Amino acid sequence: MNNSDYCIDIFKYARNKTCEVKIGNLVLGGDHPIVVQSMTTTNTNHTEATVNQIKTIFDAGGQMVRMTAQGQREASNLKNIKEELARQGYNGPLVADIHFNPNAANIAATHIEKVRINPGNFVDGAKKFESLEYSVESYGEELMMVKKKLVPLLNICKQNNTTLRIGTNHGSLSDRIMSRYGDTPMGMVESCMEFLRICREENFHRIVLSIKSSNARIMVHTVRLLVQKMQEENMNYPLHLGVTEAGEGEDGRIRSAVGIGTLLADGIGDTIRVSLTEDPEKEIPVAQDLIKYTGAKAGHDNIAPVSTASYYPFEYKKRKSTAIKNIGGQNIPVVIGRVNSLKDKPDYLFSGREDATGANIMPVEQWNKLHDKVNCYPLLKIEQTGHLNELTAEVIFIELIYSQLNQEICDTLKNFANIVLVLKTENKNSIAEQRAAFLWLTAHNMNNPVVIYKKYNEVFDQKAQLKAACDFGPLFLDGFGDGIWIDFDEENQPGIANKTAYAILQAARVRFEKPDYISCPGCGRTLFGLQHTTAKVKERTSHLKGLKIAVMGCIVNGPGEMADADYGYVGSGPGKITLYYQKQVVKKNIDEKDAVDELIQLIKQNNDWKEPV
Repeated sequence: MNNSDYCIDIFKYARNKTCEVKIGNLVLGGDHPIVVQSMTTTNTNHTEATVNQIKTIFDAGGQMVRMTAQGQREASNLKNIKEELARQGYNGPLVADIHFNPNAANIAATHIEKVRINPGNFVDGAKKFESLEYSVESYGEELMMVKKKLVPLLNICKQNNTTLRIGTNHGSLSDRIMSRYGDTPMGMVESCMEFLRICREENFHRIVLSIKSSNARIMVHTVRLLVQKMQEENMNYPLHLGVTEAGEGEDGRIRSAVGIGTLLADGIGDTIRVSLTEDPEKEIPVAQDLIKYTGAKAGHDNIAPVSTASYYPFEYKKRKSTAIKNIGGQNIPVVIGRVNSLKDKPDYLFSGREDATGANIMPVEQWNKLHDKVNCYPLLKIEQTGHLNELTAEVIFIELIYSQLNQEICDTLKNFANIVLVLKTENKNSIAEQRAAFLWLTAHNMNNPVVIYKKYNEVFDQKAQLKAACDFGPLFLDGFGDGIWIDFDEENQPGIANKTAYAILQAARVRFEKPDYISCPGCGRTLFGLQHTTAKVKERTSHLKGLKIAVMGCIVNGPGEMADADYGYVGSGPGKITLYYQKQVVKKNIDEKDAVDELIQLIKQNNDWKEPV
């Protein structure tokens, strides 16, 4: 397996061309624009409420809308929803979301343009977290059972020109897949490919694929692997991208941007959904911004190719670097910033002021004038390296761009054991250029720690946050970078730059400075106040650094998708909650009004509680 074949060219932005698939009045794949979609949170049996929410999504710019169809009643009511929307002039394609119920899928496929099934539970039932032993024969028998259930749906889809999305979720792999592949990217890919091969055998090709996870790192590496695997088997079906249970607010947006933005920058993806624990129409502008920003990388300045031998796009491998003070080696990535705020204080402050508190970086010209150089470090341009012998600092920062790397610079820097590189870029495809620089350094056995730097010449607001997540996130997901430096013009609003840096590192799972919340966006299966509850949980637990807490709307994907969490708060019925500690059910059917208090008590019982300071 070539480690860069998943992408047309890792040094040049180009969209991965997939086959065209028609979904109602939309076409995915080929040269068609990336489609934005969302999902309703209403009860699908409630026609008026569902129609109104679908209209709101379409009015916001959504192009396709999904609804849950957990049973045959809900699947049958899709016909009424479709007809009422058409009567009001809304003809965008609709999607039915199916779990556990092939009969519901068969009904839905007769009424609307697309049906999503989950290979992990289409036949295999609910997630049991059981370790089962399968012989070749018994494994094959289960695959025959899958085919027996799937083929009738394919025939209905053929008759009605209905598209099928094969949507694998990280948290709901079947026990059969888990037994053979474990909880691995290959297991997720194979879960998808088993169904895809059956579709091919039946000459059914109206297919869209997705592989999702609440862990952006797993999601990115697995989708890349799926693309590679399809290429090996001469397939190129369109891909739906999303980070499940991304959460709400800026954390949810940044986590989504890190995951979805990475793949869009690879040229991968034909339709996207940003899953936020908010009203669904609020997902649309975020998705549109991600598509616009990553697509603007086309036509970027040339990036000289370099060996990809040390590139691992399908798994996380941290680049080897030498520790200098607290930068590099096995240290968590540091944050460098211009603002020394109390709440999101950077590890190193770039200020140039002698009276600055904490670790202070400044241009070498100012550093040379200091009387007291304790905890102060010089920043040099690459052309100033001739003065390195004159400097006595514990750490010396040198800024450069990829095109400045050459053998002469390499030979010079290898004579010093205290050099941290600040990798800058002016290429609009900053990801590809900075990644090329890391690969060049590895190829030349240069193990200096590297701080990834980019400057945003605009007001650093929520849109700039998304851009930064798209630019920095991919590099940290791939194991590059020992620090992050988000810079901006001093006259522009700087308040959230440090906060954004920490959020990007957490979304990439390389540094945790607060709890990691996994919360789903909700759907028609959610039977409690998800948004209110998520806010309440965060308010009570926001000081528990590094703890993973999941707030899940229902039992369909909840137990599986929150299996990586320390604690889970999962809807189990109208106004009823089940609490999990890791993968184990601890308390069932708690009244919603008591459930957050019970969650806090559970955290305390397991000695994970700390009183807020």
